[in-house]
Amino acid sequence: MTDSIPEDFSRKVYPEFDGQTGEEIQIKLKMLNQLLDTEIQSELKKEKIENSSSTLKSLPEEKTQVKNDREQKHESSPKRIIDLDLPELFVIAHRGWSGSYPENTLIGMKEAILLGCHMIEFDVSFTKDRRAIIFHDDSLDRVTSHCGLLRNYTYNELRAIDVGSWFHPKYAGTRMPSLEEILLIAKGSHIMVNIEIKSNCWENEEQEDNIERQIIHSIRKFKVEDRVLISSFRWDFIRRIHRIAPELKTSLLHRKDVGKLDPFQLKEKYGCNSFNLNIQELTQKFINKCHDAKLKIFTYTVNSYIDMETSLHMNIDGVFTNHPNRLFRFLNQHVIRKQNLDVQEKQEDLMDVRQAIQKLELDEMEKARRRTRWRAKRLILEAQKKRLTKKPSYRKHG
Repeated sequence: MTDSIPEDFSRKVYPEFDGQTGEEIQIKLKMLNQLLDTEIQSELKKEKIENSSSTLKSLPEEKTQVKNDREQKHESSPKRIIDLDLPELFVIAHRGWSGSYPENTLIGMKEAILLGCHMIEFDVSFTKDRRAIIFHDDSLDRVTSHCGLLRNYTYNELRAIDVGSWFHPKYAGTRMPSLEEILLIAKGSHIMVNIEIKSNCWENEEQEDNIERQIIHSIRKFKVEDRVLISSFRWDFIRRIHRIAPELKTSLLHRKDVGKLDPFQLKEKYGCNSFNLNIQELTQKFINKCHDAKLKIFTYTVNSYIDMETSLHMNIDGVFTNHPNRLFRFLNQHVIRKQNLDVQEKQEDLMDVRQAIQKLELDEMEKARRRTRWRAKRLILEAQKKRLTKKPSYRKHG
């Protein structure tokens, strides 16, 4: 419904509008409205196109960001933060996530990466035909349906053996991984790896196909020198590796009493970067000495919550665990517990001050009551004294 324009408005001349009549003014207003509508529609259309274009451009970035976020969640760098500001404790999946998956298998290692572990530890053994393969025991008896020593089997024979069924029928058909497969995963996922060379692989005579030389060759082939830590209970391996490839980081494995070890001398002799030690044998004194020598301390195998708590209190740099999921859960709970304690402390600070003030006020009130009682008592005593000292008055009787 439109309002009708009076006739006198159309014909009337308005000096304030340059002598234009109402009709002329009305026509120009309509033209102005049309112009405004056109401009508004044009701006809206332009803004819609820009927004659409911006959205389209941002979609790949958003997907990339989601991907980066996921990668950051499973990042293996020491600087990585999981969910909360965790203590600086390096989480190392012992033989992969061996508490929930078959040990030393690709499935356990991949799941450890997805979980967010900083490092994966695995064992390298030597086959009959002098090739490196990932396996822990000297014998096949424990985790396969075969028997006998591993070194009596060739690489191809070992690769055909099932190493998953012993753990659970779901993992039937799981095979022993090769060193190259794991290093390729490490290169792609940026996770760090701890290669433990089994002691029985040691050979006094140096040859081009010694196991340590094969490991060094593979590391250099995949260019993962900065992602690898090599360790062994046979410290001769560490000395030889340091001589052949001084750029690689190495660690001395030790399971007995550490009281007689001198970190400064061992670092000088073997060129090691860290110690991998038994949690049961560690002492705070030795940890401090290692840190003074600029050596890291990694302890094994931390599966109980008590040992996890001990590792935190002893300022250990990292822990090997079969249950990295539990360790992450423990660390999250530790942070939450610390945050709750911080909040509780602040609340109690206020409460303590309030209670102290209340106590002072009560003390002051009690003192005031005592003063009042003593004052009243004194007044009563003085009144009684006056009555006693006052001379009796005698009346004359007529």
